Amino acid sequence: MKRKQEKRKKRFTIALLYHYVPKDITDKYFSKEHALVDNQTDEIVWYMKRLFTRRGYKVQVIKVEPDNLSELKNLKANFVFNLVDSKKMEMEIARVLGRLNIPYSGSSFAAIQTTNNKLRTKRVFEKNLLPTPKFQIIRLSDRLSRALVPGKFPVIVKPAFEHCSIGITDNSVALNYNQFKDIVRKLRKKHNQALLTEEFISGKELQVTVLETPSKTFALPIAEIVFKGKVKSKWNIYGFDEKWSKHLPIYKSCHFISPPKELRGDIDTNIKQDSIRAFYALGLRDYARFDLRYSPDRRQWYFLEANANAGFDPDPGDAMTASIQAHGMTLDDFVLQIVRNSIH
Repeated sequence: MKRKQEKRKKRFTIALLYHYVPKDITDKYFSKEHALVDNQTDEIVWYMKRLFTRRGYKVQVIKVEPDNLSELKNLKANFVFNLVDSKKMEMEIARVLGRLNIPYSGSSFAAIQTTNNKLRTKRVFEKNLLPTPKFQIIRLSDRLSRALVPGKFPVIVKPAFEHCSIGITDNSVALNYNQFKDIVRKLRKKHNQALLTEEFISGKELQVTVLETPSKTFALPIAEIVFKGKVKSKWNIYGFDEKWSKHLPIYKSCHFISPPKELRGDIDTNIKQDSIRAFYALGLRDYARFDLRYSPDRRQWYFLEANANAGFDPDPGDAMTASIQAHGMTLDDFVLQIVRNSIH
């Protein structure tokens, strides 16, 4: 009987779907930031291939490129693990996967479309009475005026349609109207898109990972950004350099711990409960990660955005991995649970 079960298991094929952006395309169409963040999946593909192979699954690795999804014709699997989180391909791949009669990991096209738009996400938060900072949208056609500032300074300004902290640095926070105008002009020139400006919440930067299983959906222990040594973010934010610029001291200093320091038990519980509410309000599936700020003075948390197809990183200093380990799981356990969600 055991041998038959193993044989059945080995016939189960998992496809690892990931993206690659060739240099000629990055040079022509991508900013330096996009070129960097859109080719960061090799390590996790290798990790997952080893994991699934060790567990007796067949593994098919499929690479897709912008404007060339022909490799999808070779897809022959029982389950697709979707690792595509490139801005240029993420929504198109989710749309295609939704049309195939094959179970896949992560959220639907509609959910990813919502979470990739910071304005839509904020409106979902507001509609469902989930706390989020006061905000304004600055369209390219808008003339700069004080009316575009959402309340009192400081405020933070960021591109409305970017991901992976692109466009967010310590210089994104304005303390007065002149600084605000300067930031808006620079971001408009560089990113050529609508901007989101919101009340800046001084305090802790938190991330919450939500995991859905067939029997229960729960929020893992909260992760908090911390800095070691003297090199720190001026505003205690998880900006582009903290996340991607491996050559800078700020990257080496920045990491996440879980659970957070000095967070009251009732606050911790309420943040987790709200994160699960946000998960379903946005129509997410399997797993997701939320970015929040917490003000110790106000004893209030604020949802910033949601990551429907959050990337994986085995580094224990990664927010999601830190939360997984604090929950008593390994990254292996977490990944395999996502597969089991679809099998069952």
